Amino acid sequence: MIRFFARVVYALDRLFPRVRVGGRGSSGAYSEWEYDEGKELISRYAGQFGSLNGLSVLDVGCGLGGKTVAYTEEGADAFGVDISKEHIAVSVGFAASRGRKAHFVVGDAASLPFTDRSFHFVVANDSMEHFSDPDRAMADLSRILVPGGRLFLFFTPWRSPLGSHLYDYIRMPWCHLLLPESVIEEVLRIVLRKRGERDAAAGASALMTEYRSELNRITIGRYRRIVEGREELEAVFEHLLPPKFKVLQLLTVLPLIDEFFTGTVVALLRKSDEAAAPARHSS
Repeated sequence: MIRFFARVVYALDRLFPRVRVGGRGSSGAYSEWEYDEGKELISRYAGQFGSLNGLSVLDVGCGLGGKTVAYTEEGADAFGVDISKEHIAVSVGFAASRGRKAHFVVGDAASLPFTDRSFHFVVANDSMEHFSDPDRAMADLSRILVPGGRLFLFFTPWRSPLGSHLYDYIRMPWCHLLLPESVIEEVLRIVLRKRGERDAAAGASALMTEYRSELNRITIGRYRRIVEGREELEAVFEHLLPPKFKVLQLLTVLPLIDEFFTGTVVALLRKSDEAAAPARHSS
């Protein structure tokens, strides 16, 4: 029954347009895509970024280093941190290829390898939904900010149409909310088999392991409760972006419904002023 249902879902899934994400060809191509995205974010959110010149900046969940390098080109003393050693190795190579001095460190967002009050500006782009413990991560991100420092967040909430992060394989929006995991895994097996994978079953199983372990299923409501629990953090700016069509923006302002029609949460937080002087950051 599961296999039959999965075949029906697969047939329907092909009717949806493919989600286009850049840089899928190689690690180098992905670093370049991240770099372009970083430049675009700095331009689009110029009012929130402000001038990075001379500031200590941390890129949390830096991936393959493209955005971190983009921040260095704005004059920042930029650090990138990622939980993956492989990602950090690629990041170091990309920065070197660009002739940029960026610092990269392996670390967990819930226990960052930096001293208190180390950074003026922290960016967590497409990483909040992957933190193993978002409550602890928010506390640690606050800890490393200087008084008056800013934290800029971009993340895909769980109930988003693309909240599964499986869009390289399954095009159907809300597939993670509409389908049992057994069916999702069978659909992944079909997709991988169609792509010529030798062991589609093993590949699908590995993808499901990542799906279960790398997404914390954070909702907009939970994110707001975490922020409300941090008295030292002030919400300066929040914008809920629809996943594709701007007409859906109207649905992101409605309570409860906003969870299902938000593609990206964009938020700027500011740490309250304190008398203590900031410490120097360590690598």
